[in-house]
Amino acid sequence: MTYSKTGKTAAFLWGAFLWGLLSSSFALAQSDDPGLIRSLGTDSPQIETTYYLEASVNNDTSPHHALYLYGEGLFALGKDWAVEADVPNLVTVEPLGQYALGLMPVGVLLRYEACHFGGWNDETAGVFSVAAGGAYGFPNTTYHFIGSSWSLEALGGYRAGRAFLQADYGFQGGIDPQVQSQWQLNTDLGYRLTNEWYLQVEADCQASASFDNVSWSYIPQIAFQPGDWLFEFGEALGVAPMGYTEIMVARAL
Repeated sequence: MTYSKTGKTAAFLWGAFLWGLLSSSFALAQSDDPGLIRSLGTDSPQIETTYYLEASVNNDTSPHHALYLYGEGLFALGKDWAVEADVPNLVTVEPLGQYALGLMPVGVLLRYEACHFGGWNDETAGVFSVAAGGAYGFPNTTYHFIGSSWSLEALGGYRAGRAFLQADYGFQGGIDPQVQSQWQLNTDLGYRLTNEWYLQVEADCQASASFDNVSWSYIPQIAFQPGDWLFEFGEALGVAPMGYTEIMVARAL
């Protein structure tokens, strides 16, 4: 595997991200948390400083399928504002060692929580927020689809008792010609089994700007949340040829 300047940049960014994740001090989640947890592809809309680390592996065992490692941090700037920093995906292709390491775009979004009612101890709770920002794509001669873009998002969640519904709908506009402008429509339905265990099912839709090309995936998942840590596992269905496996670890401050 070749480690270019891009690979060294990736190592530095991931090192800084992991240091922030592991060196953070212990603190309880916000008292007005609406009792929602993030799913694998649908962001939770509340403002809460949180780090995410996620890996995605294609279940197709034939050569030349992609592997992804992704990190994200949401940093609260007060009660209603936050900055989302997307550490770029690391991408490579099986078999390992024969292909270059790619660095996906690094993104920054500003989020505003427009509405929030209820908390963990209330029978109903909900939150709505909006976000806007962009992503810079590092030039890469191996993975020609990498490029820069801008995005707008609307995020919402509502909980009634143990059941909750979340949605993350947005539009990505391509800045570089190789980046397709597209809609992203992700919806998650969850249920709290106990204080620590959750079941969720997520429906993700990606569509071209004109909706003439639409694809769907469905991700049943199980989550374990002891205190401020979250561990989540899911299997994506409806993705040719064999779907993919996702694992996420999150830490709320």
